[in-house]
Amino acid sequence: MTRRLLDIGVLGSVVLLAAAGLGWTAAQPGDQPAVNAVFRALDVVIDSGESELAAYQFELRVPKGVELVGVENGEHPAFAKAPYYDPRALGGGRIIIAAFDTGDDLPTGKTRVCRVHVRETVPGARYNIKLTVAADADGRSIEADIEIHEE
Repeated sequence: MTRRLLDIGVLGSVVLLAAAGLGWTAAQPGDQPAVNAVFRALDVVIDSGESELAAYQFELRVPKGVELVGVENGEHPAFAKAPYYDPRALGGGRIIIAAFDTGDDLPTGKTRVCRVHVRETVPGARYNIKLTVAADADGRSIEADIEIHEE
């Protein structure tokens, strides 16, 4: 019986040391409950009408409780590569994203130019997006609209 109690005591000590080494802590009175986070993909769509879209730049602002976690390419071959952005901006609430293509196969109309991944810890987050530049293959500014489609 004493041997068994000793084994249980040693085993308990090993578990506690392992937990301390892994950074585990016990819940304390008054601790806040865990935050439920939701990951979402935001499709950024530019509508260039009948004009060919060769280049774009936009600014996206996210509210508190939302973290930018990644940016990936668009659907048209002209924007098959991931757009340009400063990776350090992922940690803030504002990011500027841009891309261009000098090829002959350029999209017209509505085109998903990129997908932005976010982590939301607040329900009903609202995003602010502003198209700052849209241009054709000759570098001329074109009229275009931008919108976000949430998946």
